Amino acid sequence: MKLRIFLPATERPEAGARFAWMLFDAHHALLRQDVSTLAEIPPAEEVEAIVPASRVLFARLKLPRVNPATIRELLPFAVEDRLLADPSHIHAVAGRVNARGETVVAVLDREWLKAMLEALARYAMRPRKAWSEGALLASDGGEWNLVLAKHRGMLVDQDGVGVTFDRSASSAFLLALRIALDEASARGERPSAIRVHPERAEPLPDLATWAAEASMEFRSGAPWEKLAAGEPSAQAINLLQGDFAPRPTARLGHIPAGAIALALLIVGLELGFVALDYGRLARERSALEAR
Repeated sequence: MKLRIFLPATERPEAGARFAWMLFDAHHALLRQDVSTLAEIPPAEEVEAIVPASRVLFARLKLPRVNPATIRELLPFAVEDRLLADPSHIHAVAGRVNARGETVVAVLDREWLKAMLEALARYAMRPRKAWSEGALLASDGGEWNLVLAKHRGMLVDQDGVGVTFDRSASSAFLLALRIALDEASARGERPSAIRVHPERAEPLPDLATWAAEASMEFRSGAPWEKLAAGEPSAQAINLLQGDFAPRPTARLGHIPAGAIALALLIVGLELGFVALDYGRLARERSALEAR
């Protein structure tokens, strides 16, 4: 089974904090979901964490062609000027290279991520992967995805770059969306369409009016609650890399039965050969002593 746990955006996880979670079977069918304290969450063989989009910043950088280890060391300094943050406080992970030769980089607060993982570890939950919330909005070609809730919005472009923004009750065309479209046009990456997804049954605005105002197509999409149970896009950046990469552990329960049987057979044969060799040497010694 796989447990997907949604980390809260709070600065530090307090005692008794409640986490949203989903439990899937081996075929990724949703078995249960709830919001509860960490002590009440059921155990699972596999754990993955979903980081709120508001906690992940993205940058597009032209990076030198060096080995991945060197890139990991350079990334905090590469994004320092854009974020005005101390590189020692930054956890940066490189993703795919887009059509313009730019590497998409995800950036998090190192101390925040460490505190969240330590809180999970206290209840024997050690995620092996972590995705930004926007990674669950799989891009299709040049299409963007937009999630609209009552007080917030989340926009994810074709590179998997996500941004969140506050939203009022007005159905007017969003300023954050207008700015994102202008920036994409300047890069020559204006989307072919935008798919709009409601969260918590939030009524969608008049998409025809939005389409006329932006001179592009807007489509109605699946609810966010359904997308949240889906698989991350193929280009999603696993945030647990570098210092936060899970340490390899040898767990007997996860070794295939055939491999265990083969190892036992090899050990048995080795012991048999040792016993035969010992017997031969003992007979030779006895013969030498007799002579």
